[in-house]
Amino acid sequence: MTSLADLPDLIGFFSYSRQDDEYSDGALSRLRDRILKELRTQLGRRIRVWQDTEAIPDGSDWSNEIHRGITESVFFIPIVTPSAIASKHCRFEFEAFLAREAALGRSNLVFPLVYVRVPALEDETSWKHDELLKIIGARQYTDLTRFRQRGLDDVEVRERIERYCSHIVDALREPWISPDDRRARAAAEAQRAANEMRRAAEEARRREAAVKAQQLAEEQERARALGVWREAEAEKRDEEIKLTAEAAAQRAREKISAASGGTDQGISLSSGGTQLPPLMIRILAVTALVAAVGFLLFYSHSVSTYAP
Repeated sequence: MTSLADLPDLIGFFSYSRQDDEYSDGALSRLRDRILKELRTQLGRRIRVWQDTEAIPDGSDWSNEIHRGITESVFFIPIVTPSAIASKHCRFEFEAFLAREAALGRSNLVFPLVYVRVPALEDETSWKHDELLKIIGARQYTDLTRFRQRGLDDVEVRERIERYCSHIVDALREPWISPDDRRARAAAEAQRAANEMRRAAEEARRREAAVKAQQLAEEQERARALGVWREAEAEKRDEEIKLTAEAAAQRAREKISAASGGTDQGISLSSGGTQLPPLMIRILAVTALVAAVGFLLFYSHSVSTYAP
């Protein structure tokens, strides 16, 4: 990170009323020269302080040259006098540099120097209603009104100018990022934010896919468990049917055995004394056994078919 003081071509803008300079026999031009020398001394390098009488060639377009001078400058020295406040040219310069100051990303590059008393500036109620005075009143300004009748070689005047210039130097030496660097950093930050958003979106998609995969695995596990349960239930029912059929067959066999183990003379079917031959009894018992087994098989098939 650099500072404005490190710029290869360091330029300031000296804004004043030519009328005041003429009426003071060039005192403002001499003040500008004194400020320039003090700034060069404190900064230890060559700088320029733009002044229209020196910077605008004869025959040049005034407004274009003023605009060019302001766009090249990085600090602004407005000489505040009643004539300057009333001058549309001074107001134009002031407003143009405020735009330049904003473009530089700063808010402390205007250093008002009150050279002739401006009564409205002494009353906050008054200067708050004037856009130019409001800016001057809100900024830290240096008051030279009681020193302007002294020569620039006066020790107190020189000390005052020295302190004034030290404020400018301190501001110029503050860390500063150029507009190009700010744009580059903003672009890099925008790219970083876009990359972060893209990574976040990809992570969200990845998490969503993982959740869906987990849900699918859980559904498949539930389906597998349900299948195992149904298979176990079917085996259980089959085993129960088998045991029931075997029990029924065992009972049938016992009945047949009991029937065949009795007298060969027959078995009474009623109290009236009617008897059946042993062979007929065996046939009836086998028929009952087959019917029971058939019923059990039919029941088993029905349960297996409609079981959930």
